[in-house]
Amino acid sequence: MAKNADRRKRRRVIALAIACLAVCAVIVGVVVAVVHSRRPEETATHDEREVPLGVEEAVIIRYSGPRLVARPYRRGASVNLRIAEEVQQGGSRVYDVRYVVSLPGEFDLMEYLTSADGTPPSDLPPFKVRGETSLTKDVETRIREIEDVGVHIWHWYYETLAGLGVFWALWLAGLVFIGRPKRPPKPAPPPPEPSLAELIARYLDALARGDLPVEDKARLEILLLKHWRERLSLRHDRMADSCRQIRGDATLGRAYEAVEGWLHDPSAATGPGEIVKLVSPVAERAGR
Repeated sequence: MAKNADRRKRRRVIALAIACLAVCAVIVGVVVAVVHSRRPEETATHDEREVPLGVEEAVIIRYSGPRLVARPYRRGASVNLRIAEEVQQGGSRVYDVRYVVSLPGEFDLMEYLTSADGTPPSDLPPFKVRGETSLTKDVETRIREIEDVGVHIWHWYYETLAGLGVFWALWLAGLVFIGRPKRPPKPAPPPPEPSLAELIARYLDALARGDLPVEDKARLEILLLKHWRERLSLRHDRMADSCRQIRGDATLGRAYEAVEGWLHDPSAATGPGEIVKLVSPVAERAGR
């Protein structure tokens, strides 16, 4: 029973720890989802980009307006730009624009593009670059894509993660708490041990009925000697010394001699009735 109780206690502690971890995971998922949902959306405008001088960079432009062309090359210009490739995709054209910044400073690449009919496009978002004399560390931002139409696609990644975390926590709670067997009722406390007087009285009743076997007669003798030794404060004396003092006691001597003769002297005329008569007052005193 103690091992089963310890095992159930360990399982309860493990289940509680797993449930706490699940709740923490759910809270973290929800916080991440909230923070992600509050991030500002990307717009069609782009921040200023730092580019090294004399190094050709690239930018992809999708434009649904008139066909774009690069302004003529000029020797010694701050920015020289060319269109490396042009592809028609649906209602818009995709331009692979390559440019080289020659002088330090801030420039807008859209100022170096014009339409095929010579009119400058007014609906292109600006793409500003800053020429730097040293190489920029943010290499992956040198090539950017400019679109005149912003498209935002919800992927629901963090929301799905948070939902799965909640589902897992509920599933774990159901697995732990639903269908658990009820605790068995506590066993009834054992009956109290019979007192010395009750034991002596039981054996005397059996002796009076004539159904006391030999081994119970020996137990009755042991109980009587124990009671007499306690009554005379002889608990720590040797048994032989205790028996001599019990035999010489004015109150207990007669009962002691009768019991000893009845059990150990076949020639003694003492019968069970006389034993019960002599020993019964002893049992009554032991119960007080």
